[in-house]
Amino acid sequence: MEEKSMALLEFQNVSKSYDNVTKALSDITFSIEKGEFVSIIGPSGAGKSTLLRCINRLVDASEGTIVFDGHDVRKAGKAEMRQMRAKIGMIFQHFNLLRSRTVYDNIAFPLKKSNLSKEEKHKKILSLLELVGLSDKKDAYPSQLSGGQKQRVAIARALANDPKVLLCDEATSALD
Repeated sequence: MEEKSMALLEFQNVSKSYDNVTKALSDITFSIEKGEFVSIIGPSGAGKSTLLRCINRLVDASEGTIVFDGHDVRKAGKAEMRQMRAKIGMIFQHFNLLRSRTVYDNIAFPLKKSNLSKEEKHKKILSLLELVGLSDKKDAYPSQLSGGQKQRVAIARALANDPKVLLCDEATSALD
């Protein structure tokens, strides 16, 4: 008998309303298996960003069930949600970099609570800086970077915890 694979992410009848009038999402149902690449496309204002933000509960869905890696996102407490978010990388449309921290420190931020040693964290950050082509900018601050460089820092930061899923909200729109 063949085992049924559990989806990495499932949306079941998910809706999101703002002020009980404006419907950003309406009865969304889909599942994503491990290893799948999925694109969500649509016109501006269609709810793409809202849908992504429901996955890591930056926005709370109004109705339905969202299951990530076997856990019900909508029912998760604060501690469980923190653990789930560590497995979810997010590249935001507008970077969301910490202005008072260097490029190196922005990438290091999600590793703060990891079990890696200081040396392992350092090696990982340098590796990510090399991956996104910013090794020479490690000591720069976001205000000293172009939009494309800021986006590459955001990509490196999102990859820092080796996420099970990577959410990209127009992740390449600012790349130069």
